[in-house]
Amino acid sequence: MEQPKKAEPVVVIDKHGKRHHKMIVLSESDDLVREQVGGFLNFLRDYAVVGLAIGFIIGQQAQFVIKQLVDSFITPVINFLIGAKVQDKVLEIGSGNHSASIAWGKFLYVLLNFVFVMIFIYAMVKILKLDKLIKPKDAKDEKKSKKKGKR
Repeated sequence: MEQPKKAEPVVVIDKHGKRHHKMIVLSESDDLVREQVGGFLNFLRDYAVVGLAIGFIIGQQAQFVIKQLVDSFITPVINFLIGAKVQDKVLEIGSGNHSASIAWGKFLYVLLNFVFVMIFIYAMVKILKLDKLIKPKDAKDEKKSKKKGKR
């Protein structure tokens, strides 16, 4: 088995004539790839990117479920009370060439959908106790953040 090559200092002269000592390491391509992938995996772990992606996908699917709930159960009740499709309700302002339509029914429908999505997400966080999953900071991290805040 070959011994890995050691890094040797290299002198680089910039355009102003200043000398800079640099370390250039030419390693095996496998080592370089492994190092880059390791750095990427550390990034994913440190910034919880995978958890964020999973949460985004689950949130998107929850939105579809809630939208169907609103379409299937809530909207028909509102339609019964109002007497027509809520989404089609408009308010006509003006007359002739200077008229405008305000689609308040569509807005109400989207607002209801939003409210029910928020209620569902809040309920799931509380029922599944997801708010307890947040890890407390280490004492060292807490001290560092306090020092940064004082500056």
